[in-house]
Amino acid sequence: MSETSPIQDVHFFNRRAPQFGMEIMTLERLFRRKINHLLETPHRVRFYHILVFTHGSGIHTIDFTQHAYDQQTLLLISAGQVQQFRVDPSSGGYLIGFTPEFLYENTTETDVRHRLSVFENALFAPRIQVAAQRRQLIAICMHMEREYQRMEAEFSGEMLRHWLHMLILHLARIQRTNEITQTGEMQYRDLIEFRRLIEHHHTESRSVQDYARMMAVSPKKLNEITRRVINKTAKEFIDEQVILEAQRLLALGSVPIKEIAFRLGFNDTTNLVKFFKKHTGVSPAGFRRQFPSL
Repeated sequence: MSETSPIQDVHFFNRRAPQFGMEIMTLERLFRRKINHLLETPHRVRFYHILVFTHGSGIHTIDFTQHAYDQQTLLLISAGQVQQFRVDPSSGGYLIGFTPEFLYENTTETDVRHRLSVFENALFAPRIQVAAQRRQLIAICMHMEREYQRMEAEFSGEMLRHWLHMLILHLARIQRTNEITQTGEMQYRDLIEFRRLIEHHHTESRSVQDYARMMAVSPKKLNEITRRVINKTAKEFIDEQVILEAQRLLALGSVPIKEIAFRLGFNDTTNLVKFFKKHTGVSPAGFRRQFPSL
């Protein structure tokens, strides 16, 4: 990627109804839009995605990590993540895109927490196997797609929001059976809080002791939480989150590496280069060169 060809930000826009914050389409229809040049290039999405696959298999990249999918797979992508399709016309399914405003309209505070938890969990495990629930989830998608095509202004918004909430509740139930959420609700909530703190304070500190103090726990306890939930030390998790933010900034081709070092709290570019290469095996410049020009 050249310095003048930054990764694209993709904001939600419903061409049929610009005021409507949700869209569902088949992957076949998405691929017929002739936007493969965008889909196959890393792009940052500013709204939520649910990808439900009905047939075929392939690879979908989320935050620079490849995730294999097949007809028993579902992928969750949160607003702000970087994704990249590998377009394959032999694969089929549904893409559901929606804004936070659409999801949370007319919901209570408790509802909001439940919906958010599904996507927070997905930040650690975006790929969900849905073998036992596959038919039920596809049936919901089919109902949604038919209602969306009908688009009756008076009722369709509430109908689609209802189906979307049903889909998300099913996904929350599935997540609870997964290994990552069998480790204890409280510890998983602690990990979510730890990630939020890193997101807000990584420019100031990458110290386990500092984050343990913010969470009012000992460093030993914080390490126990991360090891139990994701089998990593607290320090490994901090560094992993900083690397991810570095990768996102590097994908913005117009941002100089010197400025990225400053944004991430490194006192000079050399320290960022050493840190990045230690954890990824390539230099920041080498990582940036991996992207094709837009």
